[in-house]
This record gives sequence, C-alpha cells and structure tokens, in this order.
Amino acid sequence: MKQIAIESNTPGAAETSVIALVNAFERDAQTDHSSGPLVRLVTRLARYSQHDMEMCALTLVQKQWPNAALAVLDVIESRYGSACSIDYHRAGAMRALGKLDESDALAKRAIAADPTNLEAAIFLACNYRERGQLRAAAIVLRDYCQGAITRNEADNLLAALRFLSESVEIDIAAELCEAAIRSGLDDPRLIAESGKLALQLGEFELARTRYKDVLVKMDRPHEMFAAQAISQTKKFSDPDDPDAVLVFSALGAPGLSPTARASALFGCAKIYDDLGNFQAAAAALHEANQIIHAERGWDEGEWSARLERALHPELLRNEQGADFDFVPVFVVGMPRSGTTLTAELLQKHPQVRSRGELNFMRQLDGYVLSAPPQSRQDAVRHASEIYATHLLRDDERSRFYVDKNPMNFLLLDLIFASFPNAKVICCTRSKGDVALSLWFQFFTSPLTNFCYSLGNIKQVMDGYDRVMQFWISRQAIHETSYERLVSDPQGETSRMLDFIGASDACDLTHGANDRRRVISTASIWQARQPIYTTSVAKYKRYIKWIPELEVFS
Repeated sequence: MKQIAIESNTPGAAETSVIALVNAFERDAQTDHSSGPLVRLVTRLARYSQHDMEMCALTLVQKQWPNAALAVLDVIESRYGSACSIDYHRAGAMRALGKLDESDALAKRAIAADPTNLEAAIFLACNYRERGQLRAAAIVLRDYCQGAITRNEADNLLAALRFLSESVEIDIAAELCEAAIRSGLDDPRLIAESGKLALQLGEFELARTRYKDVLVKMDRPHEMFAAQAISQTKKFSDPDDPDAVLVFSALGAPGLSPTARASALFGCAKIYDDLGNFQAAAAALHEANQIIHAERGWDEGEWSARLERALHPELLRNEQGADFDFVPVFVVGMPRSGTTLTAELLQKHPQVRSRGELNFMRQLDGYVLSAPPQSRQDAVRHASEIYATHLLRDDERSRFYVDKNPMNFLLLDLIFASFPNAKVICCTRSKGDVALSLWFQFFTSPLTNFCYSLGNIKQVMDGYDRVMQFWISRQAIHETSYERLVSDPQGETSRMLDFIGASDACDLTHGANDRRRVISTASIWQARQPIYTTSVAKYKRYIKWIPELEVFS
C-alpha cells in the first residue's frame, strides 16, 4: 500500500524553495516526457547544499517520483562523495519502486555506517513489518535500542521502543525498557513506558511499582495517567489500601488538565466498584465521561456514513478468492461484549492463534473502494494478500488465526470478498452490561469516542444490531453470548471450535500458544482472571445511580 508521509512542521525558507523546485519539475514533466524536466531540475539544484538536495530527493519519493529521486542522489554522490544519508534516501526510492530487497540492503548499509541513525533503523524495521517479518523487525530495533542504552539516548530509545510495542513485540520492548532502567537511564517517560508494557503483559506488580515511581519522579505525573494505571493493577478490597489512597489523592493534585482529571476519575470509579460503593463509582463516572465527551465529541456524521457502507455492501463474496492454507477467524461485536474472552478461549486450541485486534481492515477497505470498478477485484485480491501477510507473520504456523477487532462488523463485505473461507463469530452480551462497561473505560482511539455518552452508545448499539441482522440472514455466522461463555466455557468453546472447523477436543486448562500473552485492550485486568460470572447483569446494581441505563434493559 502507499506509504504515508510524516507531516513536518511549518517549512523553512530552504524547504519551501525545494518544494517549489519539485512542484515546477512535476508541472514540467506533465507536458514534457523527455529527460528535459529532470535535467532542468538538476541544473537548478546546482546552487543548493547537500542537505537541501537530499531534501529534494526525499520530496520526490514522497510525491511518487522515485526514479527522479535516484537521479538526484547520483548527482549528490558524484559531487559530495558517498554518505550513509544517501544510502538511506536511496532505500526510500527503492521501496517506492517495490524493490524491497535492494531497499533492505541500502538501509542496512546506512545503519552499518551510522548505528545512531534512528530513521534508518525504523525504516528497515518498517520494510520487514510490511512483509509480516516481525521478528526480523524486532532484531533491528533491539540492536538499535541496545546501542541507544549505551549512549544514554532516552529520546531515540523511547521512539524505537514505541515502534517495537506497536509491532506487537511488547515482550522484547519491555525487556529493553527494564535493561535501560537498570543501566541508570532514569527518564520518567521510560519508567512510564515500562509500566504500560508491564500492564499489557500482565505483570501487575511491576506495573504498579513503575507507575508509583512516575508519581514520585515527574513534575506533572498525572498527565501520564499514572493513577488510573495503578487502579488497573489489582482488585481492591480495602478503602485504606495505600494504593487506593494514592489514586484518590490524584484528584487533589494542583494544575490537573481536564483529561488528567478524567483519567484519575476513571481510576477512582474502578476502585469504588471493587469496593462495592456503586454510588461513588457512578458519581466519578458521570464527571469523567462528561469531561471527555466535552473535549473529544463524537463525529456522528462519520458513524452514519460507515453504517450506511456496512448496510449497502459494494463487494460481492468471491467464491474463487485467493487460495490460502489457513482459516481467518473474525470475532466481532460491540466493544466490551466478550470479544477478548472469546479469542482467549479459542486460542487454547493448539491450532488456533490470536493476533489480538488488528487495525488493517479499515485501511484496506479504503484502498479497495478507491480502485476503479474494473480493477476492484484485483484490489480485493491484493488487499487479502496484504492482510494475510500481517496475519501469518514469521512465527510458528497455525491453521486458524483470530482477529478480534470488534469493529470489523462494519467491514464484513470486504472480509467475505477477501476470504471466502472466513469464519465470523458474533459476540453478544446484555446491552446494559455493555453500556456500563464502556462507560467505565478511558479509551485512546478516536473510534471509541461514542463511549463517553450513553446516548451515543445506544446509537452505535442500534446500528450494530441492524448490521448483524443484515449479515446473519445472508452468511453463516456463529452467535455466542458472554453469558453462555462464562456459565459454560467448555461447551461454548467446543461449539465455536466446531463452527470454525477445529472440532477435535480442547482442554481449557491448556495454555494459549503465544510466547507471553499480550492484552492491550481495556480487558487488561479482567482477561487474566479465572472466568467469573459476577459481571452478568452488573448494570442493575447501577440503575439507581445511573438511571440512563434503564433504556438498555
């Protein structure tokens, strides 16, 4: 897919001049298809510095003129000699031309010449990640991070660690974070990153320790949402627990931004809920959700457009689709309806591997729909190959792969068009429990901005019902419910495995087949506890204090 350029700040005079040169070259090339436009561009660049000429090459790549960029880079090298920055920019041009092996080699050469080059390291890791080679990407960044630790480069180290964690190599990122802290890198941001990664890995004691360190060492620690994070690290049973007191005291911190106050309120609500003080939890939730709803709002128009797209599919199921030797399993539903529990139970089968919540389908949908009608089927095939690459990766192969992104219910036509053998499991749960659970969460994605208003939650629920009714009448979709999952996990898991084609017996005491279970959704704490039924009909305990929940009964 097309690369997304990172936007820069307001350009300076030199950058503006370079952009003007490239724009003139583009206009020239539209009417003159000879080598003339390129010759004139190179001539005009004669008075520019090496840095500005390299900027010109980069801009040409971003504007999809990679061959012209290579020509400019040849001129730079002939004038100034070889340099690792030239290799790096050549790597970008080669990637734009689809020559990934050559791009890899050039990026490696740039890194070998300058091991401190973060851009080249992330570039090479991106190349690997795009081909599903996450282990190879992790090795590149691990090596870079080890050097950054030695050089005490906290900023670059954090950037590389965040790329690692975004690539789902969270365990490696966590180990590097801890290594940096042990080495004496005492940057509070690094400590906060360690806490976040520990939470996702279920290392709650370490996470709690790190976030308490943040509270001590940062000037404005609550802007890192440390109090709310601490509330997620255990179940509270004593209001005088020092950790509970620490979270409650966050509300009195001076200079809290509205978002930081909301984060602390969500943390307080979680603790009050643990303690059974539903009135106090409801009060904290009312204020927290009101703050975030006022700050972020919700784009109802965008939601309506996505809903209409889902209810009027433009892509037909392709029974002759790409021939894959695996079965993709899509677990969909409203957020907080049990999608994480469903994926966790499924992957206890030795041939099922959960990839968590992948975020590629929405991008691929835009890519497919932007293709001309006559090329639409080719675009679907290409999209399925891209998605399969990110699903399979470069670890041990399995027969079934689970994507538990709940919002994929809006993209079922692309799913069935891309993968005729796809299996879809639809999760349902008491609407009141879903609404309350959503209202308890402090999400980061703008896609979940509807969660801070119970009215907006009702709108999305109604839309979800319409979409699933539409598709269940047309495709074989297995419906499961949270209530059945927690009351009869063995039986319901067996029924789901039968549906996807993994009918041999599955022992729920069998561990999931991932190296270390990574859970980065709002289910960080709950999904690691033994299956329990105490959340069934939980919303009824809150109706007295949150009467708006009555509409979900």
